[in-house]
Amino acid sequence: MKVALYARFSTDLQRAASIEDQFRNCRKRADSERWTVVATFADAAMSGSDANRPQYLAMLDAAARHEFDVLIVDDLSRLTRDSVECERAIRRLEFSGTRIVATSDGYDSTSKARKVHRGFKGLMNEIFLDDLRERVHRGLAGQAMKHYWCGGRPYGYRLKPVLDAVSLDVYGQPSRIGTVLEIDDEQVAIVREIFARYADGASCLAISRELNARGIPSPGSTWKRKTRRCKGWMASAVRVILKNPLYCGRVRWNVSQFVRDPDSGKHKRRSRPKAEWVEHRDESLRVIAEDIYEQAQARTRVASNSDKRLKSGGRAKYLLSGLLICDVCKAHYVIADARSYACSGHWSGRACSNAIRVRRDAIERIILGGVRQELLAPERVRQMATEIQASYVERVRKIAARAETLPREIQELDARIARLRERLRAGDPDLAADELQAGIERAESKRRELLDARPAERENARVLTLMPRAAELYRQQIDLGLGGDHVAATKARTILREMLGEIILSPGEDGSLWAEYAMRPAALLKDAGTCGRGDRI
Repeated sequence: MKVALYARFSTDLQRAASIEDQFRNCRKRADSERWTVVATFADAAMSGSDANRPQYLAMLDAAARHEFDVLIVDDLSRLTRDSVECERAIRRLEFSGTRIVATSDGYDSTSKARKVHRGFKGLMNEIFLDDLRERVHRGLAGQAMKHYWCGGRPYGYRLKPVLDAVSLDVYGQPSRIGTVLEIDDEQVAIVREIFARYADGASCLAISRELNARGIPSPGSTWKRKTRRCKGWMASAVRVILKNPLYCGRVRWNVSQFVRDPDSGKHKRRSRPKAEWVEHRDESLRVIAEDIYEQAQARTRVASNSDKRLKSGGRAKYLLSGLLICDVCKAHYVIADARSYACSGHWSGRACSNAIRVRRDAIERIILGGVRQELLAPERVRQMATEIQASYVERVRKIAARAETLPREIQELDARIARLRERLRAGDPDLAADELQAGIERAESKRRELLDARPAERENARVLTLMPRAAELYRQQIDLGLGGDHVAATKARTILREMLGEIILSPGEDGSLWAEYAMRPAALLKDAGTCGRGDRI
């Protein structure tokens, strides 16, 4: 009789020799029965709960083509640990006339008790998987509560093992008791660039294209994938970075879980209740300022709006793209030909009665001409400078008020650092040396953060003197956008969205088109010169 062998082991932490061990047991049974082995199938480092294993599927197809008469496995759990999939696979094999033999647990599909045997084994295998999953999750929860890192390697950081010099492994080396993150300076520079470009108005797609054009390795370039889906950056990778609170020092674990779809077999992500989250703040991991991170979240919340009209169209190209709204149907005015904007409701299917088009150069000249004049008017410049200075002075006042409490907090941190160093020197029965050192590093990082938060009078004075230039800088940005500079146009569009909001276009009875908008220069005050250098937008 012709025989096929199937073997599997679950994770890349197990020995690859496990496959050979299973095959050796299977061949011993084949030799005892004088059967001829004609094929072998093996899935390495693949979970038994996954029914989409390449060699597993190849074995089922070969059985359907009657390429062998008997399938030998070490035990039924090698086929699958899903009781439903186990029954389905065995029924398919039996239908094709294939006999199934499991050497270790004694299963034989020719036995009269086969249904009871495989039903019991399938249930036990699935319970084992559930218990294993629960034990692993419980262990990870304990590590997360100790402020160890329990996930993969996030972009911008490296994994650093925490070793216990007292406890040795079987090889006499310090045992690994946990993992922490440390900043990767090269990748963090890219993270900061992504946040800066996004704050300037660039889309995730535009940012990913720029990174690919420069040949920057993507986050997945070092992943140990068996099958690579795509080479280089994708917009989704940029979006994940922008939404990750780790970059502003907020560490979260157990936020979601992956559940297998019983129909497709694919894992789908589901959020866990917030009460189950494990969170803590670690300022030593912060690489993005809080205000920049919140600004990015505000944009991503707008982008995730469920309004289907916001999901159509591609990247905005012109300064007023996305700002023009038809007053009749509330749809956007879009570029309908080489020169003109038209209501998308009318242009896409005549769903709107507003058939009036407007030339792009004409509406830019009329609307942006008024904006430029407003930004150049001496009275407007003075108003902007006065309000920006007042806003900045209030911000400095709050920082100064916070600074009054700093000496006491710094003294407490100094005392804590001294105590930890003494415990490290003398030896501590409860905490390992690496844990004590990690506590010292966190306290020192917090101390540096508090010292850096003290107001710098000279810098404040310099920023206040540069603030009156804000209106002129905004006007220059708009002029560059009109001149065809793509990057400048993106920045200018962000400025106009804050200043004008939506521009409502209403058709007149005589065939004219009226634009209604509100000049809101105060909306720019939160961005103009209140952070960073005062001579940049």
